[in-house]
Amino acid sequence: MAYNLILTSDAQQEEEDAYNYYEDIRPGLGDDLLNELKKCYNQISENPQYNSYAGKSKILRDLCVQRFPYLVVYMISGANVIVVSVRNTHRMPYI
Repeated sequence: MAYNLILTSDAQQEEEDAYNYYEDIRPGLGDDLLNELKKCYNQISENPQYNSYAGKSKILRDLCVQRFPYLVVYMISGANVIVVSVRNTHRMPYI
C-alpha cells in the first residue's frame, strides 16, 4: 500500500529554493535535483518505515537525496507521509 505524500509549506519552499539555487549554477541542474527528490518521495511513499529515525524522538525519519547534499525529513501519520523538510545538509546539518 502506498502512503499519501504531503509536503508542508516549509518543505515546498525549501524545495523551490534549492531548485532555484541549482538552476542559477547551471540550467537543468535544478531539474536534476527535482528528479532525485521525486525518486526519494516515491521510495518514502512505498516504504516509509524502511528509513532510519532522525534524532532521539523516534518521530521523524530521513532519507538522503542522491547526488545532492539534501535530506528529506518526514513523519508517518496514519496513511499519510508528511515531508516536513528538504534539508540542506551543508547549511543545516542537524535536526
